Amino acid sequence: MNGNEDIQLVQDFKSGDEKAFDRLFEKYQGSVYSLCYRYTRNESDAKEVCQDVFIKVYNNLKKFNEKSKFFTWLYRITVNTCISFRRRNRSVQQYEPEAMVSMDQRIRMKIAINDALRKLPKRQRMVFLLHHYEGYTFDEVGDIMGISTGTAKANHYHAIRKLRELLKEWI
Repeated sequence: MNGNEDIQLVQDFKSGDEKAFDRLFEKYQGSVYSLCYRYTRNESDAKEVCQDVFIKVYNNLKKFNEKSKFFTWLYRITVNTCISFRRRNRSVQQYEPEAMVSMDQRIRMKIAINDALRKLPKRQRMVFLLHHYEGYTFDEVGDIMGISTGTAKANHYHAIRKLRELLKEWI
C-alpha cells in the first residue's frame, strides 16, 4: 500500500467507511508498536502507548490534512504519545537488565546498547531510533519530529558521540 492508497483510505473513513480505519490499523500497527517498544523498553507499556496512539488517530482522522503523508502524521502522533507517556511515568524504572546479566556476550551487549539508548536525551534517542531502527532519512525524521533536517542531523551526531562514549568497552 503506498501513500496514495493511504489517502484513499483516509477519504473512505471520512465518508463513513469504518473498515478503512481497520485497514490503516492493520498496515501500521506493527511499526507503531515497534517504535513504542523501542521508546518504553517494556511490552505492556508499549501496548498501552500503541493503543493510545490509535485511539488518537481514530478520534482525529477526520481532521487529517490529506496534503501531508499519512505515515508522517501517524509517526508524529506516535512520537508525541511516547514522550507524553514518559513524562507521566518518569519515576517508573523502564528496564531491568539484572535478570539477563549472566547470559552470553551477545545478550550483555544488547543490554548495554539498550541502557545506552535510554541514557540519551529524548530527542537524540528518537532521531537515532527513527533513523537506524526504522530506516527513515533525516528529512523524514525532521518531518516526523517537527524539526528541521539540520536539527535531526545534529541530534543524530550528538547521539552517536554519546553512544560511542557509553559503549566504549564494547567497540
